[in-house]
Amino acid sequence: MKLILRTLLCILGVLLSNMIAHAQLSTPQVLSSNMVLQQGQKIPVWGTAEPNESILISFGKQRVKVRANASGRWMAELKPMAANKNPQQMSIKGKKTSIVYDNIVVGEVWLCSGQSNMVYKMKLPGNYALPAKGENLAALELRKPANEMIRVFVVRRDDKPVSWKVADGESLAEVSAVGYFFGKALQEQLDVPVGIITAAINGSRIETWTSKEAYEHSPVFGPQLKEGEGKMDGMIPGGRYETMVLPLIPFAIKGCLWYQGESNCMIRDRQYAEKYQVLVDSWREAFNVPGAPFYSVLLAPHLYSNRMSKDRPPVTAEELPIFHQQQIKARSMIPNTDFVVVSDLVDKLRDIHPSYKWKVGERLARVALAKDYGLAEVVWSGPCADKAEVVADSIVVSFGHVADGLKTNNKGRLDWFEIAGKDGVFRPALADIRGRNKVVVYHPEIVQPVQVRFGWHETAMPNLVNSEGLPAIPFSRVSLSER
Repeated sequence: MKLILRTLLCILGVLLSNMIAHAQLSTPQVLSSNMVLQQGQKIPVWGTAEPNESILISFGKQRVKVRANASGRWMAELKPMAANKNPQQMSIKGKKTSIVYDNIVVGEVWLCSGQSNMVYKMKLPGNYALPAKGENLAALELRKPANEMIRVFVVRRDDKPVSWKVADGESLAEVSAVGYFFGKALQEQLDVPVGIITAAINGSRIETWTSKEAYEHSPVFGPQLKEGEGKMDGMIPGGRYETMVLPLIPFAIKGCLWYQGESNCMIRDRQYAEKYQVLVDSWREAFNVPGAPFYSVLLAPHLYSNRMSKDRPPVTAEELPIFHQQQIKARSMIPNTDFVVVSDLVDKLRDIHPSYKWKVGERLARVALAKDYGLAEVVWSGPCADKAEVVADSIVVSFGHVADGLKTNNKGRLDWFEIAGKDGVFRPALADIRGRNKVVVYHPEIVQPVQVRFGWHETAMPNLVNSEGLPAIPFSRVSLSER
């Protein structure tokens, strides 16, 4: 019996050796014809071949030689290049075989990840609600001619092959609508090619998008992971990272868009900001882009309190604004991150997938254009409370990011402001715009107000906006002084 086992092991060893020895020259799927290469960065090109095989990569005027290691793995780097709309060819030549990729351009590449609101496809599934106001602009885009200056890549969960595609009605069907409209806005403003990678899964929690190793090395979560026997808040981390992100690494990207949090909000996550920091730090390291921009979406109003869970306490109407504070906190913790507010883009509060994703993408593009591409004139944020002063029986809140001034988006009186007296009980307040950037908040029965908050409810869709129509950021606390 032992002899038979040794014989089988020898045969298996020979077969494996032959497989390695005859490995075909190959690259990962994210390297293909029609791709966009990130301008201004070194461009990794990698794959497998025969052990120790010599590989020659040619692109434009660049020629790079590299040798596969003993395991057949190889990686080369092209020098940074300027944006280029002219299609070029990449040749990868091995000892016996060659790979040729055509129609490659150089521009801006962004990775779009998260859960269902990032998955939200350009071709709307039948069980998703159409926008109640105006036309479905995503459907209109699908009827337009192909746009050679926008390329898309959609990561799949199954083993079906994928590749970069030129944006057209067919290729855009599965693409994130948020990602596409973000890319479209960049392309029109910058006049360079833009590549959008969609890697998102419905219902996925943030823990699954971060590698287990990243949590193990975190002083915050390492002990929790150990105590939880390999789980974070009951969830095994890293699953989506392994299948959806790791295959892309180290493809050169500019930055990331992140639309996720609904699933973490429903578990009353009080460490979301710290989890997001681990994700951002680990992705930046993995893609070798220190300080890469990460822009996210403050969750939209929704009746989370109507959702029941057998394993956790009921979610209250305050859970969403509490979660908003986690998202806002993350911005102060992590350099070069920011978010957009979408509280005005909801038709039905029971729908966790609000429409108008073109507006979400455009708002995210405003942030990138202003912060990463030097368009200082672009207004990229809605009103943000800077300070508050007690003036007699009122609280005066001063706002930044008002552009040409504050206004309402429905011509009605300001709503969703609340103040509290010394008893700490918040009551709906009256509020009026004063001048360009101030709001006076008061209640007839509160003569000594001490606290003010704004948008503090899961159904809050405040009408306060700036002159560009961007909605105000909700808040629970703002520095308070007396005058």
